[in-house]
Amino acid sequence: MYVLCRIFLSGIIISAAVVITRCSSMPSCCVISSPKITLTGDKTAIERQIVGDYRELEKDSWVISSVKTTVQRSGGGAGTAVAGDREIFAAMKIREFHRDKVRKYKDRGLLGEANSGYVLYIKSDQVEKDKKEKDLVLMIVENENSARKQIFTRTLFKSKNKQPSDDEILSFGKVFAQEQRALSQKNDMMQDETGRWVKK
Repeated sequence: MYVLCRIFLSGIIISAAVVITRCSSMPSCCVISSPKITLTGDKTAIERQIVGDYRELEKDSWVISSVKTTVQRSGGGAGTAVAGDREIFAAMKIREFHRDKVRKYKDRGLLGEANSGYVLYIKSDQVEKDKKEKDLVLMIVENENSARKQIFTRTLFKSKNKQPSDDEILSFGKVFAQEQRALSQKNDMMQDETGRWVKK
C-alpha cells in the first residue's frame, strides 16, 4: 500500500511516498522513499494570513481613505440640514482659499492681526500708489474678515442655541486675536491691547 503525503513549508512542497508493508523482516513497518522537493517563491496560505502579503503598488495607483465623523443628518428627508454647520465650513473654505495671499501680504507688512480678531490693512506708500493692488488687498481683507465674523457668530450660536450679541462676538474675537498672536510668525504686525501696531 502506498500513501502520498504532501507537506507545505514556506514555499517548499515536499512530496513523499510512504510504503507501508507488513513488518516481518524489517525493524520498521514503513519505508519512506526520497521526497520530491519543489521550490516556489510563493508563501503558503497560512503564512499570508499570519505574516501578511506585501506587493509593490502600481505606479499610477490611488490612495483612498475614509474618515469616521460625528456629523449626522438630522430629520431624514432629502436636503436635510447637517448637524455640522455648513456656514462655518464655507467660511473656513474662504479662509483657506485666501491663506497664501494673506501670508504674502503679512510678509510684506501690508496686513496685521488686530486685537479684535480681524485682519487689517496697514497703509503703505507703495500700495497706495497702485490702485489695482490696493483694491485686491482690501478685497482679501473684506473676505477674510467676513469669514472670521461668520465663524465667530455661528460658533457662539451653536454653543448657546441663540443669536449672539455684538458684545459676545467682540469677546470671542478678542480670544481669537490672542490665539492669532501666539500663532503669528516673526516680523508679523500685531495690534496690542492699546491699539498700537508692533512687530512680533
